[in-house]
Amino acid sequence: MRAKEIVVLILIIGAGIIFYHAQTGKLHIDWDIEDHIYFSLEEYISEESQEIQPPFPALIEIDNSHGDIEIHGTEEEKITVRFQKVIWRKNEEKAKEVSDKLRMIVNRDADKITLSTNRDEFKRKNFETNFRISLPQGTDIRLRNSYGLVQISKTGNTNIYNRYGKVITSRINGELSIQNSYRDVEVRDVQLDCKIDSKYSKVTVEDVRGETRIDHRNGKVRLENISQKVEVYGDYTEIFGQNLTGTSEFETSYRKITLYEIGPTKIKGSHSYVEVDGAKGNLEILNKYNKVNLNNIQGNLKVEGKSLAVYGKTIIGESIAVSSSYRDVELIEFSGKTTLILSHGKAVLEPSQLTHPIEVQGSYSDINLSWPLGGKYPFEAQAKGGKIKWDLPDELSSQQENGVTIIKAFLQETGNPSIFLSTSYGTIRVEQ
Repeated sequence: MRAKEIVVLILIIGAGIIFYHAQTGKLHIDWDIEDHIYFSLEEYISEESQEIQPPFPALIEIDNSHGDIEIHGTEEEKITVRFQKVIWRKNEEKAKEVSDKLRMIVNRDADKITLSTNRDEFKRKNFETNFRISLPQGTDIRLRNSYGLVQISKTGNTNIYNRYGKVITSRINGELSIQNSYRDVEVRDVQLDCKIDSKYSKVTVEDVRGETRIDHRNGKVRLENISQKVEVYGDYTEIFGQNLTGTSEFETSYRKITLYEIGPTKIKGSHSYVEVDGAKGNLEILNKYNKVNLNNIQGNLKVEGKSLAVYGKTIIGESIAVSSSYRDVELIEFSGKTTLILSHGKAVLEPSQLTHPIEVQGSYSDINLSWPLGGKYPFEAQAKGGKIKWDLPDELSSQQENGVTIIKAFLQETGNPSIFLSTSYGTIRVEQ
């Protein structure tokens, strides 16, 4: 990189830092009366409080910008608001002039109480306004904020828009809706549905008793202990889920999906590593250009993809269907009607005692089958342009038709599930 390019890069980074601090109100560039540039970084804080008496409407609305908001539900039948003003100015005198004019506004009608500020009256802002509110627990909240931390607990239906701020909620006795970006979201203990729209962030959601939907981009989503439906639609989103007992649907790209102890689930990935350990219910996976690792699956399984490696162990279901290409597929200790379609890869099969048929269709693929213990099953293998290696002591019949090698065994065992293996330009090996 040339020196000129380095200087330009430094200027861009510096401009970004200055813009961020200017947006948060912590930086201001101006000329004083002696025509000198100064940077106002001195901080001055003042605080006031107000108590609002009942009766209260069902909804409290907070409209703020550039500040922190903390709301806690209590058992008291009153609302207490602490309003803090954090002001950056050249000196205390100028800061006090702003503080005297900056105020909290309380509007009250039959439907709601609205808390806001007169921020828009100031041409030059450079200040933050923070709210700390205690109110009767279970109160519905609608909140709008930016560039600050929002913490809420013990409220009712809660709607949060915090454009560039972190959000932390707990013990929400109602529905929860959150929209933010560039800062983390932490949610714990929601009685009803939870909906989150976030990007460039880490989202953590635990103990939700209603349905959960998350729309996300660039970051991580972590889910634990959710008993109802879960939906996560992401892009460049890493997903972790544990103890999700309802139905689930996940979608992401270029990031891994890791799931433990889940219910019926659909997964759609692109270039995503997928790991599932412990699933009860049908599992459907659509993915490409990576790997799927499965363990302890109880339910029907369907995996589709290209350039997708698949490893599965201990899979029990009525139906097991896998389709892939250019990567290997390995299924160990599985039971169910199994259909495998593979091209340009290797298939390794080690089934448990057979209860349903097995069928494998390969193209430019090797197939290795470990014979199921304790039984004889009608068997047929076909190889075009390849070989068949039978390593069992039992007799079989063999023939050639139009360049295709065909072997058959145990055809008289018509009451047992069958095994059919077929490939082209590959080797089929059957061993004990």
